[in-house]
Amino acid sequence: MPTTAAQLRIRYLYHCQRYGAEAATRLEAMLRTSRLYMSSPAQFNDPWDCRPWFDLDALDTQAGREEHIAWFMRLPQARVADAEELRNIPSLLRFMVDDCSRSMGQRINDEYRVYCLTPCDQNMLMWSHYSGDHKGICLQFNVHSEPFVGACQIAYQERLPLSTLPEEQDDAMTKALLTKSDVWSYEREFRVVAKNPLFASPGVPTATDGFVTMSENALERIIIGCACSDDDAEAIVETVRRHRPRVSVRRARRRTDVYGLAFTDLHTGH
Repeated sequence: MPTTAAQLRIRYLYHCQRYGAEAATRLEAMLRTSRLYMSSPAQFNDPWDCRPWFDLDALDTQAGREEHIAWFMRLPQARVADAEELRNIPSLLRFMVDDCSRSMGQRINDEYRVYCLTPCDQNMLMWSHYSGDHKGICLQFNVHSEPFVGACQIAYQERLPLSTLPEEQDDAMTKALLTKSDVWSYEREFRVVAKNPLFASPGVPTATDGFVTMSENALERIIIGCACSDDDAEAIVETVRRHRPRVSVRRARRRTDVYGLAFTDLHTGH
């Protein structure tokens, strides 16, 4: 089972994002409605992210081949003759397993929505990569509120997570959703995973039109990037005061003595 931030006793998770015309509208809507927009995996910047891969080496043994052939035979469109064809043409069996990897990648895009977070608000690479070179914002969420109580820790590794077709398909998709290349390990990522309404499952948040409803107290603070313009900073504070005054607002500033950030309160919340 995936490890959650709550199980690790992490109190807050953070999400860096850009700030501009469209982003300002989305931020205002989130403050007003407590609805969180979650991305489709197809929008991720890592082309290996959420791409399952079924283990072709499992086909090197007769037992492994027979196990996979039996799996294909359980499909509604399978015919008895297909089993003999797969036994006689090993390359066809490998092609079909490989094709299932591609098909499941598309299923993940169709079924799931994901929101990415980190337990640190001072990671300068995260600010640079995801908040538009520190010109954007960072949202601070309470881990003990919905849906963040279910945020799962990402596993980082050198190779793609391998699955076999006979294993439970939900398990294979979970592996793909919660595993990334170790080159991304500096992000220390956690993910909230939701499903689109047509694929709703018990215990999994449902994303309607890409949005999941948050607890009223989920968002605790907005941190404004150190390179954000003064006009944008003023607009963010005004938006918070108008729609969600209990949310606090901080301004990050570049420290001059070390490579790091310091923070100044702009709105304490109430």
